[in-house]
Amino acid sequence: MKRLILTFLAVAGLCLSASALDLDLDALLTRNENQPRPPATEGEMKMVITNKAGQARVREIKAYTRTEADGTDKQLLIFLNPADVRDTRFLTLTYKAAEKDDEQYIYVPALRKVRAIGTSGGDSKTGAFLGSDFSFADIGTLERADFTVKALGEDSLEGRRCVKVEYASKGPATIKKYGYGKVVRWIDAENATTRQSEYYDAGGKLVKRLVVKGQHLVEGRYWQFESMEMSNLETGGKTAWVFVKTTILPSVDPAYFTLRFLERGR
Repeated sequence: MKRLILTFLAVAGLCLSASALDLDLDALLTRNENQPRPPATEGEMKMVITNKAGQARVREIKAYTRTEADGTDKQLLIFLNPADVRDTRFLTLTYKAAEKDDEQYIYVPALRKVRAIGTSGGDSKTGAFLGSDFSFADIGTLERADFTVKALGEDSLEGRRCVKVEYASKGPATIKKYGYGKVVRWIDAENATTRQSEYYDAGGKLVKRLVVKGQHLVEGRYWQFESMEMSNLETGGKTAWVFVKTTILPSVDPAYFTLRFLERGR
């Protein structure tokens, strides 16, 4: 599934059998995977990591995105504060072509080098992202081809009709790649955005839940949101990405999305 930073919402209401749905599931998922994206953005974010005791750590982030003519999505995150993560930089390259693997790279100042995520010899995508409740896989993408997908039914979430869709891992290789045996999403039946996601381990236990809040339409075509929160149901902790400000731009310097910039910061 070709999308950056995955977004989702919480559960309630009447659940119907999949056979009761007036639904073309493939069409819905194709719309979900191909949401319009602006040509470029510049934004300010906060990552709020809260432990079981309610103690919170706040990280300030500068973000840039760029969408290429071939559909490649690029995202750069630069951590500004606090001091222990300052100048950490994270690059994601998300390719539209299903046969091309997405790429993730992180620069950690203390190590003074760029590390590849999820590649041969690189760090695992299932590891925690900078001590948060997100894994690297969570802020990457899901490839539909890695899963057996089916509609489970329908829920009404905050007055919105949503289709509940199960992504079941096809085997051990998929579980190793993403860290989950199954992911269940609530996809808005009207605008095809994902409003909630739940993550299950290889044994079928629900371990995490991701909720999106404050979804709104920008310039009549781009769906954005105010925050998304990942709850870790095993540790009792949670991490929220708060989108403080996002500005749509006609372009962003392509040099930002290179390994040279990631390492040097210029």
